[in-house]
Amino acid sequence: MSQPTPSLPITTSQTIGPFPHEGWRWAFDAHDDTRAVQIRGRIVDGAGAPVDDALIEAWVPGATSGTVLPGLPGLFRTHAVEGGAFRLCLPKHGVAGEPAAYVTLFARGLTKHQFTAVFLADQTDAPLLAQVPAERRATLVAKPGEGGGHVWDVVLQGPSETVFFDYS
Repeated sequence: MSQPTPSLPITTSQTIGPFPHEGWRWAFDAHDDTRAVQIRGRIVDGAGAPVDDALIEAWVPGATSGTVLPGLPGLFRTHAVEGGAFRLCLPKHGVAGEPAAYVTLFARGLTKHQFTAVFLADQTDAPLLAQVPAERRATLVAKPGEGGGHVWDVVLQGPSETVFFDYS
């Protein structure tokens, strides 16, 4: 007669690193200037210091192609470079009420990846955005940038911290 397998406790997440950016810089690239939605920005910590070794995964609702990973339509990845700068080039999906992209952020020092979303300035009536307190909504909205495209900065902590969602 076999013994029942004991239930193992859930282990905590581990930080990514110490050198995740070395693998990310070559693996994925969401830079394609022919895509309709261009979002650029910076990832910074609570003190405003750039986080130049972060990875962003963006999933575009309703996208059927144009991904960097075959078989996963609408999934795009990019990494932060010097100064915490990143750029996402995404297709415009046209799905009413959805963000431009759902975003997952990975970075050295984060014990768990962070979930957020980015909306374009003309999507302020989205149901998900309406659930965020009015004074925090701007942290999820990419504003029109000079010379075209949109600008959206990700702040990891502090008074202007980007809104992160807990899906557990």
